[in-house]
Amino acid sequence: MIFDTMMQSNQKIRIKYAMLVVAASVLSTTATAQNAYPENPVTILVPFGPGGTSDIMARILAKHLREAMGGNLIIDNKGGAGGAIGMMQLKRAKADGYTLGLSVIGPEVLQPGMRSTGYTYQDFDHICGTYSVPLMMMVPQDSKFKNMQDVVAFASKNPRQLTYGTSGTGTLLHIAMEMLMKQANATALHVPYKSSAEMVTGLLGKQVMVISDTTTVAKQYKLRPLGIFSDQRLKSTPQVATTKEGGWPIQATIWGGLIAPKGLPKEIVAKLETACEKAVNSEGYKADVEPLDTPPHFLNAEAFAAFVKDESEKYTKLIQEMGITSEK
Repeated sequence: MIFDTMMQSNQKIRIKYAMLVVAASVLSTTATAQNAYPENPVTILVPFGPGGTSDIMARILAKHLREAMGGNLIIDNKGGAGGAIGMMQLKRAKADGYTLGLSVIGPEVLQPGMRSTGYTYQDFDHICGTYSVPLMMMVPQDSKFKNMQDVVAFASKNPRQLTYGTSGTGTLLHIAMEMLMKQANATALHVPYKSSAEMVTGLLGKQVMVISDTTTVAKQYKLRPLGIFSDQRLKSTPQVATTKEGGWPIQATIWGGLIAPKGLPKEIVAKLETACEKAVNSEGYKADVEPLDTPPHFLNAEAFAAFVKDESEKYTKLIQEMGITSEK
């Protein structure tokens, strides 16, 4: 009996030892994989088509992330439904660090505030904020409009004759113009496109009369700015007046950052956050974005997550008060 008891005790010890060995092996393998990250190409989903601010900023970020952490980063444009298609694809992706996404105010905050998209900001892990810039109303060089007051005056005298383009229904570009029209007691006709590039093509082709986007787009396509949706003028374009100066206290800022499907391992979040900070604060990144008037604006993971939460709550309330829906 003593022998049997000793055998059972030894067997239990061997089982516990084997379990510890397996657990240690799993932990070691996981740690090695995370330390080696990224071993495979990393895809950054951009929820808009190529050519717009989001696409341009994502490509600049990817370039400097490669230098900061190594590995190959690939941009994958998934436009449509105001960015919601790309966001849903990101939500469904595996949370292993090999599929990331560019967060933009429209797809992450505005679309879920207007309709059921199948996701909210809470379905993503926030890694870092990278840029923030106010919207600017712009026209072709040969436009008859000289400033934002001209646009509002035309819309007031000619109901629904002013045509304006956006990169999608329910984007900040859409909401900003609707806020302006409402405050000016005017109306305009909204023409949505799938991307900023298509929107600019529509503007240059005289399909629409005005558009609003960032200074990045204005410089990229040599468009003439009329006004800024802000309470302060930009240093790069001090001659361009703000909506506040025109008597319309509207602020509309496009921001972006890096996110991932919910559940990304903390070690990978930390590695990406560190690489992001290094990339955004690098002289190379600053040199690339300076000509586009989209200055670096780094937020760490915690600060970016808190910022997006606040933006979501603010704009959801605003959208409900204004009665704006994605079908408008």
